[in-house]
Order: sequence, then structure tokens, then C-alpha cells
Amino acid sequence: MTYTSPIVRADEPHPDALPGLEHIDMRFAEDDPGATWIGDLVAAVRRQGLLLILWLLFCFAASLAYTLMAQPEYVSSAQIALEPRVRLPPGADAATAASAVAPILDSAQAESQLQIVRSVRNLSYVFDTLNLNADPAFAPKPPGFVSRIVGGVMGLLTFSRGGTSTPEQAAAQAREIAFQNFSDRVQVRRLGQSYVIEVSFRGLNPDATARLTNSIAAAYIRDQVLVHGVSEQRGTEFLQGRITLIQAEKKAADEAVASGVITDFQFPDSDARIVGAALRPLAAAYPQTKLNLLFGILFGFVTGVAFIAIMNNFDRTVRSPAQIRRVLGIDCLVFVPRLRPGRLSDTTALDQPGSDFARSLRLLRTVLFAARTKANQVSIGFVSCREGDGCSALTANLSGLLAASNSRVVLVDANLHKPDLTRRFAPNSEAGLDNFIHSSPGSIDLPEVRLTTSLGFVPAVASDQMADPNAFLGTHAMRAALTQYNGARDLILDLPPLEASSDAQAIAGMLSGIVLVAALNRTKLDQLAEAVRALRSANGRVLGIVLNDPLPRRNRRLVRGTISAEGHA
Repeated sequence: MTYTSPIVRADEPHPDALPGLEHIDMRFAEDDPGATWIGDLVAAVRRQGLLLILWLLFCFAASLAYTLMAQPEYVSSAQIALEPRVRLPPGADAATAASAVAPILDSAQAESQLQIVRSVRNLSYVFDTLNLNADPAFAPKPPGFVSRIVGGVMGLLTFSRGGTSTPEQAAAQAREIAFQNFSDRVQVRRLGQSYVIEVSFRGLNPDATARLTNSIAAAYIRDQVLVHGVSEQRGTEFLQGRITLIQAEKKAADEAVASGVITDFQFPDSDARIVGAALRPLAAAYPQTKLNLLFGILFGFVTGVAFIAIMNNFDRTVRSPAQIRRVLGIDCLVFVPRLRPGRLSDTTALDQPGSDFARSLRLLRTVLFAARTKANQVSIGFVSCREGDGCSALTANLSGLLAASNSRVVLVDANLHKPDLTRRFAPNSEAGLDNFIHSSPGSIDLPEVRLTTSLGFVPAVASDQMADPNAFLGTHAMRAALTQYNGARDLILDLPPLEASSDAQAIAGMLSGIVLVAALNRTKLDQLAEAVRALRSANGRVLGIVLNDPLPRRNRRLVRGTISAEGHA
């Protein structure tokens, strides 16, 4: 007896295929966030939640360590009010003084005074007067590791060119660095739209910080006094009293610069006056503990989520049924959740009918077998991309459910090179599928072990034997057997993984359909796409994908089950 399989295009239904098979498992639709790329990101953050929390804790601890180890810095501020004075010519009478109008100060002139306060001339006077060149707070820092290497290389190049620096040049360079460190700590700003200038200095010692701030403010007042003193000396009449007053103002400003203390001395020849002297800071302004800790948490969260988003963009692992439908365009028939608690066995669907695992398999049974008629039994092969995706456990439990509903079904262990089902159901079998496929069509019957009145089992190999490495499921004998069995009973075939054997492709065109079994968080989308392409190229009809959540590899242990007639009644 011979059997010829018709040529069927991959996009056309197989002659023996299930009619009207279209289904989407909606039980977990509300809980599945993988419908969009944003949902994928949310799901990825949930999966990596522990790592994200650990990263947040690390960033928080790093910011806290920096806050505790950083040297505290203090900020002190002084306020200077700009008040242009009325300039009277020498010999002016009281009437002229009374009618004189003070000059108006515009915003451009106020901004110009900011530049005068922070000018090199003003800051240099304070720096040199207080001999800050010898202050360790502004001295050049020792070079770091990288700086020492670069300096050594530059030193070798300089030596090779015959150039050396003199002590005077080294001292001048050190003075420049110290002055730059000093000036970098000075900040001058205008308070809003007013004519008040705020001078701030950031230092390591609170007392020194207040003194230096006052010195900078006093140096500016001194500069204003000197400018007007020069203008007075240029007058046609030289008034000795005015010169004496200006010299007194200059002396008072010099003392304020040197001591860092602002007195009540009035400076009538200055267009500015100090309205708020710098006080000793009571607390460190830097580092800012709350801001640093908040920044650490925000930095950890943003960088953690960004890293997860980048990794998720390149991640091709199957994460949800919606992802399979969206990326591959293939229907995910059902999602089989992990069995909790307990261990998975070949009779779990019958022993624990209330579990999510059993409900998922009953739904799969309805999807695959409810559409067939008595005159049109079906043969469905289950195949996974790689070993360990739970394909054998699913076929064993599904066959038990079908037999429990009084459906006549035959479970075929077609995994010749790793016959796990045979070792559990028929360890003492005298013949196997490998012997049958080497025979001539019709010469021997397909070896079958009766497990129950409605469930038969075809072992892959005989007891204590290994299958022939050259065994091929696509023989004429196998086609004839499928034709004979498919007329009376449903067939469920546990096929070898695609990465280990091409038998699934060889037999795909003879079956009513193929169901791909994918492992959640393990199977790659590229593997599924390639599996679908390979099966369709062999004229097989891929009915859909079953997304399985198997046990972790270290805990995967299938308990040997014995299916009895009483258990399936």
C-alpha cells in the first residue's frame, strides 16, 4: 500500500488540516503589557526590576559616599549698592550744590561695574595684598596619575629639544595657577533689576571665606575712591582738604582689604557703598546632601531604564504572546504558565485540574481538536526549536486530556535520538518506531503500547536500544501508517527539536498541522521565524505557537507518571 502526499503550497490549507482554526488566547490579554513597544519596555523593566533596584541602591550609596567624603565648602556674600555721587566744581556755592542733580545710572553701567569687581586688577590687588600665593588652599594640586604620565612625556620631549624651565618661570607659573584657583571661587552678580551687586566667595574655611569676601568688596570701593581722587587732582584748583579726605578714604579701604572687616567708615567719594558685609557662614554650602542624593536616585533611575530600553531593543527573546503576534505575525494559540507549586509530571493536567497549567491545556485541546469531525481525524506534531522547551511534557499531558474525554488518540514518540517519553511510558517495549520506518509499507504494523482503552502509545525505540542515526521519518512506510491511523484516531507526535534533527521537516507535509512550542524568556524570535520558514518550505502547515513557561534548567525534573485506565475515566 502506497501513499502519495499532494503538493501543497505553504500559504494554502493542507487537505487534512483543521477547518476554521483561528484563535487568540485572551485570558491574559489584560495582564499582557507587550502589545506595544512601550508595553515591551514596561515588561522589560518589570523583568529587570531587581537589577534596577540594585542599580538605584548603588547610585544612592555612591552619592551618599561622595557627600560624606567630599570636603565641605562655605559660601559668604557681601552686597554693594551703586550710588553715583554729585560732582561739584571747585568753589561751588551752596545754591549750586542744592540745585545739582545726581547722575542717572543705567543698566549698561551697572553691568560694567560687575566686570570691574571681577576684573584681574581688582582681584590681583586682594591676592597680592593678602599674600594668597602662599595659601595652601590655592596652591597647585599634586598631579594625578594621568597628569604625571603626560608630564613625563612632555618633559622628555622638552629635554630632547634642550629646553629647561628656570626657577623664576616655575614660580610665575605657580602664581598663575594659584591666582586662577582664587578667581574661580569668586562670583559676582546683580540682584534682579536693582543696582545692588552681590559678591560671593566659596572657600574651605568659614572665617577665611567671610574675610576674603569683604576684602574683594573693599578693593572695589578702594578702586572707586582712587578713580575719583585722580579726577579731583586734575581740577584747576587744588583743594588740600579734598586731597586729605580722599587719602583718608583710601587708607580706610586698604585696611578693610587687608583685614577683611568692613567698618562704618563712610566713602563720600565712591559711587558705591557696601550695604551688607560678608558674615561667617554657619553651615557648609557644598556638598549639598539632599541635592546629591536626589541626583543619585534620578541618575540611577534614568540610566537604569535607558540601559534596559537599549538592551530590550536588541533583545530577540520571546517575552509575551503579543510580541509573537506583533513581530512574527503568527498566532499564539495559548500561553502555558509554570506549574506552582509542585513538580510537573505527565499526568499533571489530570491530577491538578484546577491549576492554570491544566486550564491552558484544556484550552489548547479545544483550539486544536474541537473543529474536527468524526470522519476527519487529525494528526498534529509538536516541535520546539531547542531541547528543554517542555515539548514532551505538553504532548503527554494533552494526550491524557484527550483520552480522558473518551477521544481515541495515539501518542507517538517521534524523537528517535532522545526518546524521553518512551523511557517513561514503555521502558520495556519490544519494538519501536525506528524498526517500523525501516520496513516496507504494509509489512509490519506500527508498534503500539496500550496505555488505556482510548490512549495508545508508539515508542521511539525498543528497550535498551539506540535508534539508527540514519533513521528518517519521511519514508513511505511512515506515510502509509499516518494514512491508516489518521482515519480512525487522532495522532499526537512528539517531534525532535529542530536544532537537533530535520525529522520535523521531513514529516511536516504528511500531518494535518504543526504546533511550535516556544519557551518563555528563552526561545529567540529569530529561531521561531526560521522554524516557521523551514516547516513551510517542507509543505507543512504551522497552526500556531504554544508559549510555554518551563521550569528553570537547574530545577527541571519530569516525574515519571503512570497513566492508568482508572485515572482517565
